[in-house]
Amino acid sequence: MKRIFSINLKSALRNYTVKDLIELKGKKQLTQINVSTPEEAAAAQEAKIDLIIAPPTGEIKKIRSFADKTFLTVGIPFLKYESEDKITKKAFELIEIGVDSIHCGSWNLDFMSHLNKFNIPFQGHAGFVPSQTTWIGSIRAYGKNFGEAKNIYNHVKKIENTGAWAVEIECIPEKIMSEITKETNMLTISIGSGQNTDIQFLFAEDILGYSSIKTPRHAKVYRNFINLYEKLQKERVNAFKEFKRDVSSKKFPSKKNIISIKKEELDLFKKFINKN
Repeated sequence: MKRIFSINLKSALRNYTVKDLIELKGKKQLTQINVSTPEEAAAAQEAKIDLIIAPPTGEIKKIRSFADKTFLTVGIPFLKYESEDKITKKAFELIEIGVDSIHCGSWNLDFMSHLNKFNIPFQGHAGFVPSQTTWIGSIRAYGKNFGEAKNIYNHVKKIENTGAWAVEIECIPEKIMSEITKETNMLTISIGSGQNTDIQFLFAEDILGYSSIKTPRHAKVYRNFINLYEKLQKERVNAFKEFKRDVSSKKFPSKKNIISIKKEELDLFKKFINKN
């Protein structure tokens, strides 16, 4: 663990700093998981996952506190924060709660360069970018021909020039990913882009098996939480039915669920009521 001042000048411990991560490029492959709940964040930290990433939801403060020692990146959706000022303000808000890095997703390059002026670490996104599907014609792997591979390389180099420390590269051929990883100073984060990369990334919902969509080819399911959640919901319903039944049959509340009072105290109270 490294003792640091986070960007908001609060003393903290972290498993990695940006400097550590950059120095590990080509030496060690790391793991990153997208978490959406504080419980997932805590589990990732206990499992010694290297990096976590999360959306800027109302749970983000808890996610930070439940995984207080793990390097945390938070994404800022371009559609909600569409101007340079709004995006910068949101980044400052996240930094204030101890976030270590910003995921820029579909930001334009000028906004990323603007964020770099404040020395705030950030990562970009290249390859198959879901919000840009209309430009490639469908949901599909990208970069399987020379023209597309060249576009990915050029995009990665442009992201690098904005000052990003890392870039998520999604669903491109493994051999193209391998070449790009060698040609950029940024850490490359693979989601569906093979083994030859600096960081392997998956979503917790895929790992745990509770995604609402069909598991993509590049993901691996390690647990079946959908079945567990369905059983849990059935148990909720059954418990509520039992509660209702107990109330109807006068089994609840029972003597152990109520508060008793001494007879003399009750008699005094009754006399008081009768006088009024």
